[in-house]
Amino acid sequence: MREYLETFFRRKWLFFVPFFAVLAIALAGGLYTSWVYEVQARLAVQPNPILDQGGEQLSLPATAAKDDFTRLSGLLQTDEFMKRIITSVPALKTDSDSPEKIATLVAGLRRDLNAWTLSDNLINFRYRNRDPQIAQQVVSKTLDLFLAQRYDDRVGAADQAIQFFTDQQSTYAQQLQQAGVALAAWETSHPAATRADLPESEQLQYQALRTDYETILDHQKYIGGELEKARFTKAKMQSEQATAYQLVDPPVVPQSPDLSVNRLLGLLLVGLAVAVGLGFTVVAIATWLGAGRRADTHSALPPWLHQMMAQEEQTA
Repeated sequence: MREYLETFFRRKWLFFVPFFAVLAIALAGGLYTSWVYEVQARLAVQPNPILDQGGEQLSLPATAAKDDFTRLSGLLQTDEFMKRIITSVPALKTDSDSPEKIATLVAGLRRDLNAWTLSDNLINFRYRNRDPQIAQQVVSKTLDLFLAQRYDDRVGAADQAIQFFTDQQSTYAQQLQQAGVALAAWETSHPAATRADLPESEQLQYQALRTDYETILDHQKYIGGELEKARFTKAKMQSEQATAYQLVDPPVVPQSPDLSVNRLLGLLLVGLAVAVGLGFTVVAIATWLGAGRRADTHSALPPWLHQMMAQEEQTA
């Protein structure tokens, strides 16, 4: 122990050199890992009103932050949505020039891009990056793509209904034309003055042709009404999209990094403990190898180090 203490007090650099080296590395590592820019944005989700047309109530799909957050969470778990974000951000798009880099960017987005509900009608977006411009663009493009997806979810269903009813209307129009031609041909070949004397089979044929025509006409009218409802619903969905979502806090470019004090202090404490342990370990090893012995005794230290210590011994 005496030799150890002599080595420590007479060769303090054996302790302080590794101590400050490790402490500097820990400080640099803490600053490097904590030096990121954080961008947040909040999106308010408002409920859609109940619509009324022609005595029939048409209700749009319920818009609630919970449903939208569920949809958003699902999108953030898909590689397709992440790749759309990457493609929308110029700096990330430039870096995605290989499948490996794309996979790395997707993994980074999935780790650093977060969303959660703050209340019944608020969704919070957050992203961290070392580049403040990229951080702002990622959050902004995520909002744009999410709102575009929600628009497609709502209006897309109306578009499908419109397409279906339009096809049905075209089909019934063809059938109505054919039924009208058949009915007109029968009436032409059977003048009204002679129909009272027609046999029962002919009269039944006429009733069948007329019933077929009127049935198709009723179906066409019904489909026409449903088509108008679908078009009306789409128009209201388009107008309601702007009011259903309101950007409360838009994403802005941060002016300063968001340093994590807890992470920085944690790394510093760990670095301090490692530095102290390494410093004392170096002193102990130097003592064991002969750093604390007399200069004229045999030492297992390297010649240049032993000579340096011997000079210090003579000076002392």
